[in-house]
Amino acid sequence: CYFTNFSGAYEYAYDLEDLGAYYRLYEELMRHWKSVLRVPILEVRYEDMVAEQERTSRRLVEFCGLEWQARCLAFHENKREVATASFDQVRKPVYRASVGRWRHYAAHLDPLRQALGLASEREERK
Repeated sequence: CYFTNFSGAYEYAYDLEDLGAYYRLYEELMRHWKSVLRVPILEVRYEDMVAEQERTSRRLVEFCGLEWQARCLAFHENKREVATASFDQVRKPVYRASVGRWRHYAAHLDPLRQALGLASEREERK
């Protein structure tokens, strides 16, 4: 279920237990920053961006104190060089194909689910 080869640069990205552990650390770190910083933090869910791109984008731009520009919705038309694993995706409009894609691999995700403190696939089916 891995789609990007990071050439060993991100070893944790190849182990579901490590991925789960890193995500839990991220959640812990975000709880910390929210409790000690006196600045607003905006969290944006991928599913919200996909379902309502303009509304979510406007919320993000407003949060940053910037003026809305319609070009925000045409990010994929930008001709700048992209040097990330998502170089192909940034040249496409927002698409829904990845929403729920994990379900195709649900039977293989128990190590991740356990690392996240979630019930296993087998337990959920009971």
